[in-house]
Amino acid sequence: MTVFIEHLLGVVSGVLLLAVVVFLLQGSFRKYPLLLLYVAWELFATVGLTWADQVYNGTASYTAKTITEGQRLYGHLYYTNDIIVDLLRFLVVTVLTFQATPEGPRRRYVGRLLGGVAVFVMAVPLLLFHPTFTPWPSFVWLNSATELLNFGAAVMNLVLWGTLIASKKRDPQLLTVSAGLGIVVTGAAVSYGLRHFFKPGVWRNVPDILLMLTQLAGWTIWCWAFRPQPKPHSAPAEALPQQP
Repeated sequence: MTVFIEHLLGVVSGVLLLAVVVFLLQGSFRKYPLLLLYVAWELFATVGLTWADQVYNGTASYTAKTITEGQRLYGHLYYTNDIIVDLLRFLVVTVLTFQATPEGPRRRYVGRLLGGVAVFVMAVPLLLFHPTFTPWPSFVWLNSATELLNFGAAVMNLVLWGTLIASKKRDPQLLTVSAGLGIVVTGAAVSYGLRHFFKPGVWRNVPDILLMLTQLAGWTIWCWAFRPQPKPHSAPAEALPQQP
């Protein structure tokens, strides 16, 4: 049952991601180019991993003794993609925070600070967890690194919200984008943390379903943020007042 729910949510996820890409390409991509890259990669990865799951039966239940080479490959592809999208999310929220910073001398300082934080957060998983590549890192390292990156992105998103709220010229669209991004990164951090408590069995897919639900919520908010705006109707010429 949980596998069916995951497949259904995957289809809905693909549709929403495609809608966000289409809406962004109608003009907002100039303001959010990195966000477009992230969403496009998520769409590509969703389609690719869905295909890989069908080929390798990647989401089927298995143990350390029964896992197949195909399932092992699917697991590595799944977690490697997670690292990529988590890095993209973190870069997106970092760039948006810089964009939300008011013009002035302070902005250059904030840019340097954000760049240093980004380098530090991306280096921490390598320094803290000491991965062993054989040639892939272990599933435990990949899960821990993903959890840490999403936690860092969630903290940075709070900084973004604080910057937007403190700004005199608030951007309603950027506020909405930040809200969706906050749901996505927080849901990811929580779901990866829950995986430590759900052992292989009937309920092992619950964290994954939670992850997908929070992603759907975030991408729905982005669809709303980038939806096409109706063009204002101009009054017909005969309705305009005549000049004396």
